[in-house]
Amino acid sequence: PQGGNHLTLVDVTGVHLLWVCYCICPTSQQFHMQLLESGLLSATIDQLRTAFSFSVLNDFIHNNLECGTSASNYYNKLQRITSNIFPHLVPVSASAVCLFV
Repeated sequence: PQGGNHLTLVDVTGVHLLWVCYCICPTSQQFHMQLLESGLLSATIDQLRTAFSFSVLNDFIHNNLECGTSASNYYNKLQRITSNIFPHLVPVSASAVCLFV
């Protein structure tokens, strides 16, 4: 790995800001495929700034189907899980809310 990028990870445990180093070996996969192999789905293929764990996607589907939870309400819940006192300080990624829609 060389260098690195900031990545916003959306998971059932909350929204996390990470520093990620991708493998740049000649035989390595593209960056979004490296995330996929790690159980993360990138919001975009070309600009890897936000990724979602498969567990958060499954949890959202269950919440949406069983409870009728909207994408924005679900993301608000994740913000509250991340910081119960200051949820408004948790970063809001437009791609995060759009992926849930």
